[in-house]
Amino acid sequence: MPELPEVETYKTYIDSTALHQRITAMECGDKRLLKQPQSDFETHLIGQEFKATQRIGKYLFIETTGEKVLVLHFGMTGRPHYYKTEESRPKYAHIVLTFENGFHFGFENKRKFGWWNLTSSIAEFKVEHKLSDDARNLKLDDFKNALEGRKTDIKKILMDQSVAAGVGNWMADEILYQAQMHPTKKVNDMTTEAIERVFEAMKKVIEVAIENDAHYADFPDHFLMHFRKEGATCFHTGAKIEKIKVGGRTTYFSPEWQKL
Repeated sequence: MPELPEVETYKTYIDSTALHQRITAMECGDKRLLKQPQSDFETHLIGQEFKATQRIGKYLFIETTGEKVLVLHFGMTGRPHYYKTEESRPKYAHIVLTFENGFHFGFENKRKFGWWNLTSSIAEFKVEHKLSDDARNLKLDDFKNALEGRKTDIKKILMDQSVAAGVGNWMADEILYQAQMHPTKKVNDMTTEAIERVFEAMKKVIEVAIENDAHYADFPDHFLMHFRKEGATCFHTGAKIEKIKVGGRTTYFSPEWQKL
């Protein structure tokens, strides 16, 4: 699933391709991907332009010259695609906007878990969906406050979008590996130093991933993503990577490096 770094690359892509162009038409091959009737999208998008983008966690907001903000969630396989000819149209572009210049904005969504919505206010949407500040911009004090009184596993907490918006499964595993923290460590048993270590690792992982356009192969050699599979070899200890379930999610960690 696209997480914070991937969605940041989509934001950059849209900023460099699809802004400031008048929308002339909309096509949707599966209405289930729209959180509101297609007629609402047509009313608020056709004749308008994309003005600016903003990302909070895994959500991408596209401000328009109209009254509404377009909300994109990419699900498991969603991604934007800017193209001109019908031959260049992605196979799974189930939603397409056409611009006055003849180009198109396609929303690729092979597994159809992504969706579009409209909102009048990004701030209100953030509150309604219980999102924290974006994990990239999150302050240490806010992170500590969100963890206060929690008694569950740190891996589960990291993936709570009200704690660190944008952190998903692979990022949580990477953060805990970099912080040398066991994924089932209970938050209420963590020292202040341990919490700060996780926070700093989160910031590090985010920036490394964004700097490398979320291309995992380009991550530093000591990043878990290079050997994030059961039985692989830990960079630091040479021990085998193990797989467990935490909060219902498959979790990879190094038991020798991330001791409980």
